[in-house]
Amino acid sequence: MTATDRRRLITQAAGELFIARGYSGVSMEDVLTAVGGSKATLYRYFADKSELFRASVEALCDEWSGPLHTFTPRSSNLTETLVALGEHLAGIVLTPEAIALHRLVTAEAVRIPRLGQVFSEHGPSAGHAVLARCIRQACEDGTIKVEDPVRAAEQLYQAMLGDAQMRLLTDAPVKRTDAEVHTSITTAVEVFLHGVSVGPATSTA
Repeated sequence: MTATDRRRLITQAAGELFIARGYSGVSMEDVLTAVGGSKATLYRYFADKSELFRASVEALCDEWSGPLHTFTPRSSNLTETLVALGEHLAGIVLTPEAIALHRLVTAEAVRIPRLGQVFSEHGPSAGHAVLARCIRQACEDGTIKVEDPVRAAEQLYQAMLGDAQMRLLTDAPVKRTDAEVHTSITTAVEVFLHGVSVGPATSTA
């Protein structure tokens, strides 16, 4: 087994343990028991549990978001493409595993340096980048006009999935059904592309 494979095995096992037991419920010894090998080998890859946790968060986010980077629109219709992307994102961020990881990161980010940065770059920002790429291409095609595709992608994501995700993160009594999530996605895309104004916009400045 190569060093890369060994490191991947460790982060995968650790990630599963962290999601199942929480950060405080997992020790380096627990991870060692799961993967086997010597303590010296484990500490050669990761100096402490916080470093292992960061690496596990990065690995999990990369694994879950991987299919997004090869997303290929099935239609030339922009609405259909954005809705399909929204559904794809929902299938990643609304899973019990993703929600559990998000909660863990939120709880530990203050205490573990760079944890929030790692999660943002490999999690939400990765999804926003794929959505922004689609928006940027539509701008280049002359279909829409957006000054900042990345910011537009962030706003569209929140409109599509923000409410459903927050309800799951906070264990709200009422969760969104799959049908309601789909409606949220399609409505957000429609508003993003066509707006809601029935007349010329007026400035509030």
